[in-house]
Amino acid sequence: MKETDVIKAIIVDDEEMARDVLERQLIRLGDVTITGKAADADEALEMIIKLNPDIVFLDVQMPIKTGFDLVKELKKYSIKTAIIFVTAHVEYAINALKVAAFDYLLKPVAFDELKEAVYRFRCEKKHELNENKVDVLLDMLNKPGKIYFNTRTGYIYISPEDIVFCQADVNYTEIHFNKDRKEVVTVNIGKVDEMLQWHKFHRISRSHLINTAYLAKADRKSKTCELFKDGEKFVIPSPPKQIRILESLIHSGKFKN
Repeated sequence: MKETDVIKAIIVDDEEMARDVLERQLIRLGDVTITGKAADADEALEMIIKLNPDIVFLDVQMPIKTGFDLVKELKKYSIKTAIIFVTAHVEYAINALKVAAFDYLLKPVAFDELKEAVYRFRCEKKHELNENKVDVLLDMLNKPGKIYFNTRTGYIYISPEDIVFCQADVNYTEIHFNKDRKEVVTVNIGKVDEMLQWHKFHRISRSHLINTAYLAKADRKSKTCELFKDGEKFVIPSPPKQIRILESLIHSGKFKN
């Protein structure tokens, strides 16, 4: 095999085991060389600029900055490299990737599917990041529309911006829109957190998920967060550690428009 036929790849995932497993699978292909592995979006950006890989295998769900946040950064720097997203089955994320026509792999990654993805890369000669794909993806993320939830008696469609906070109810979740209206959906709060992770929500405790667009105050002494919507006040309990994490996320720009 010619050296020019070898694909240079970077793996980006916050889980070391996931990085190592994917690296071993790519080595098995024989025509891919791993030029770098990164644990977060910032480290990955520096690595991509320096190493100029052919493909970036990019985890979607990472703390602080997601894989989609990294795509935004790549667009700012006019970096052109192929992206193959690697993600767990989060409904909205998958839909966004399908609409934008990005290639993606579902975790846990099956070797045959990985092999097919690399083969598609070769066939389609994806040696640059298509600007239109990026624009479509970012538009999907910025204008998400409604999300589908099952209820005890049927289903509902919810606009994320209408939600003030979510509260765990054993294996169900209460979704609060104001003082008088709430809906109970038949998934646990962890799943709701996944479904809302591309919006301005933060898991402020084991039992509560808040819409940071309505956050007015966080108090480590009283261990509470105060939300305001349409003149109504909502006081949500939160451990001081989570308040500090929220503060760092706000300062990092995660919840900016």
